[in-house]
Amino acid sequence: MNRRIFLGATAAGLAVTAWPAFIRDAFGDGAACDMDGKPSAAPPVAQVSAAFRRAQQAGKALLVLVIPADGNARWERGRAFGELLNFGADRDLAPLAGVEVVCATMADLKKIVPGAGAGEPLMVLVRTDKVPAPATPLDASLPAYKSGRSLDRASWEQQQKDEEKIAAQRIGALGDLLRRALGADERSVAARAAGVRARLVKQPPAGAHWASSSGCGTTIEGVEESGAVGCGMGHVPEKSRRFLYFFSVEQRG
Repeated sequence: MNRRIFLGATAAGLAVTAWPAFIRDAFGDGAACDMDGKPSAAPPVAQVSAAFRRAQQAGKALLVLVIPADGNARWERGRAFGELLNFGADRDLAPLAGVEVVCATMADLKKIVPGAGAGEPLMVLVRTDKVPAPATPLDASLPAYKSGRSLDRASWEQQQKDEEKIAAQRIGALGDLLRRALGADERSVAARAAGVRARLVKQPPAGAHWASSSGCGTTIEGVEESGAVGCGMGHVPEKSRRFLYFFSVEQRG
């Protein structure tokens, strides 16, 4: 049974200080997830190290989805990656077939790859065939959704159309970024994309949980129910409702 965690704030910026004790605002504070999305006692830096080794053994590069330090930025970035993985076209997802994927903060990544660079780009591509491992930041500007929900019917319908357009632009920007960085091989695109969906959509990438929210409460997939706090109302664009959750969940019992 999923655990429903009701968060008393808008979907775009939930107040970290209001969270219950079993959720931590620093990803390393509680248990994270292993490569199958199951609870793991391994600290985040160990997950980065394990992902690096898997990539190296498979002769692949490591793609790091960067977890921002700021809590509100984590929500926004998790939704952007969720849009890509859940709604990206085959050509957007196929490049991911050739890399190992992990979610990590830049601080944890730098413990394994000191030359990972500065700032918090959307992603970092790490080659695993050289020592020290070369790293390339991958970044793009993503259009933002307007906050809040229109109240009258005509404005609401227009807002839905605008959000669909923005979602398509965000997915397109991330897909283009991946194709430019990883290559746009047009062979077996559908098959490679299907493999990516099986690996990263049915289960989350290492270092994250899949979660969903429609504006009142957040459900973290695969986590048993154990408590709740008050519900706040917030509007979430349709294609952002299933997203990568970058906060740890402390395991009890």
